[in-house]
Amino acid sequence: MNFTTTFPITPAPSLLNHRSKVLTMGSCFAASMGARLSKLPLEVMTQPFGTLFHPFAISRALSGDVSEDLYEHGGYFLHPDYHSIFTDSSSSELMADIRSVAAEVTSFISSTDFLILTWGTSFSYFDKHLNKTVANCHKMPAERFEKRLSTVDEIVNNFYSLISTLSSTTQVILTISPVRHTKDGMQENQVSKSILRVAADIVAKQFENVHYFPAYEIMLDELRDYRFYEADMIHPNEQAQDYIWERFMSTYFDPELQTIAKRWDSIYRTLAHRPHPSKLFDHRRVLEVLLAELNAEKYQEIDTCKIAEYVAHEIKNTYI
Repeated sequence: MNFTTTFPITPAPSLLNHRSKVLTMGSCFAASMGARLSKLPLEVMTQPFGTLFHPFAISRALSGDVSEDLYEHGGYFLHPDYHSIFTDSSSSELMADIRSVAAEVTSFISSTDFLILTWGTSFSYFDKHLNKTVANCHKMPAERFEKRLSTVDEIVNNFYSLISTLSSTTQVILTISPVRHTKDGMQENQVSKSILRVAADIVAKQFENVHYFPAYEIMLDELRDYRFYEADMIHPNEQAQDYIWERFMSTYFDPELQTIAKRWDSIYRTLAHRPHPSKLFDHRRVLEVLLAELNAEKYQEIDTCKIAEYVAHEIKNTYI
């Protein structure tokens, strides 16, 4: 008996390996995926500009162009094109911080193997004072903005502009965030997601280096039950994220990276273990053997620095 609707995912033509360089951008789902990728022997840059939901906002951030437009709220300055992680009491310091990150992203993306983009919504907000669409209203007066629903053509054309700036060897993985934007309204959210899905389908079929990963469909069909959601009934819970992550690995990881991911997951579970005081000596000995094995793997061209650092830290903090 089947208690869920499952579907196959076509194997990706280009796979991540342990030397891949990856940049993730977009909604909070991109942050979740990036955090998991960062635990592996990959060179990963995750959400350098913070959470961004609309395709236009993501493309603008990736362009490297930083406008001089700023909002002031409660004695602090914020930028309408970026998340509130960029906040400063000094406008010049804020601009310097943003430009520094933009320069890092521009340098990183020039040699990125995989760009993972997660689109969250088709709704954007047009600032009538600045005469442009912004990524974040930062709690400025509502009358200043006009809510707009982008069309499929607008999103597709915007993507054309973005991909023209990327290396032809960069593989773009598009996903639609499975998180529903209920504040827009349930019907409006469905329209918004549908526009994103159609736009993603168009560009994925048009470019050989653009691929669609069905995180949205997995959540809505395979994980339809509310037991896979957080208490807010909107965000996928850890079990759902684990399942989607497994589908992603089986689709985009080469066999060696899949083996590494499985082994390292076991190691992280060992690190999370808190032994009984009487077992501390044995636990520390296990970690010391593990660290020696990881250091030896460096000679096999696998970058074990990240996980070895975690193990070394745990050994240091395991008192006998």
